[in-house]
Amino acid sequence: MQIKAFQYFDTIVEKKTLSAAAEALFISQPALSQQLRKMEEEVGAQLFLREGHSLVLTPAGEIFLKNSRHMLRVYGNMRREIDLCRRKDRGSVRFGISPFYSQHYLPRLLPPILHQHPHLKIDIVEDISQRLERLLLEGELDFCALPLSPKNELLEYEAIYQEEILLAVPRSHPLNAGYPATALSEGNFPYIDLALVKNEAFIGLKQVQKFSVMGLRLCEEAGFVPNTICETLNWETVHLLVASGLGVGFIPRMLAGEVKDLAACPCYYRIPASFRAYAIARRLGESPSDPALILIDGIRDFFRTM
Repeated sequence: MQIKAFQYFDTIVEKKTLSAAAEALFISQPALSQQLRKMEEEVGAQLFLREGHSLVLTPAGEIFLKNSRHMLRVYGNMRREIDLCRRKDRGSVRFGISPFYSQHYLPRLLPPILHQHPHLKIDIVEDISQRLERLLLEGELDFCALPLSPKNELLEYEAIYQEEILLAVPRSHPLNAGYPATALSEGNFPYIDLALVKNEAFIGLKQVQKFSVMGLRLCEEAGFVPNTICETLNWETVHLLVASGLGVGFIPRMLAGEVKDLAACPCYYRIPASFRAYAIARRLGESPSDPALILIDGIRDFFRTM
């Protein structure tokens, strides 16, 4: 059985449906179903039962999960040790971050770190959070900087920042008439009852993005399921599509006001309980290398000032 089979199995357990797991793994659902059948044939037991729309582990599946996760940890440790042995430059560190946060954080974060530690060499791997967590488990990365929730049980997380999520509404929307224009434009954003937009079209992030779980939770707590008419991988695209008038959407506060044309800029609202933790992710029970510790300390210091 190849190591990829264990990774597929772990994703099915995490996502609870083959369709969601296939989307997260970027393979087709029939291909994933075939891989699962091969696993069950090889071990000679059924690993999942269907309950409603979800898959649940059988007793054999529980045993398979415990041992497959152990093998993933062993495999990740081996890859990391080999990678460290292969590197001639011991001052290098390889870390993962999403393209969005790389663009917004690294230009301010990295220069002071590299000024203080000119010997440090940093290899930045940019990808969506779920794939970065996979690379981390496989030993391809020293650590990741990414949203904390939902967690991967094979990793440990250190929360370093609380990021606020806003609701962006097209400037032409009638809802904005009930709020002072200065409050909507100058950063003193008013709170809003999310139920007021329950009948609006939503622009959202694809389910492979970590925020999709939080976005759905916020809407469900307000008593509705969002009518998502368009999904993207990119926060900036959500922001610009809202600014164009296509619908409403959630965005990180750092994007508020980044549309340069004020007339086209969305209006922004705060939402109760809409903070999420940004975190450093590492493999369970492993101590970072000295170069990784330097970069992790620099990232911590950067977020303490925000």
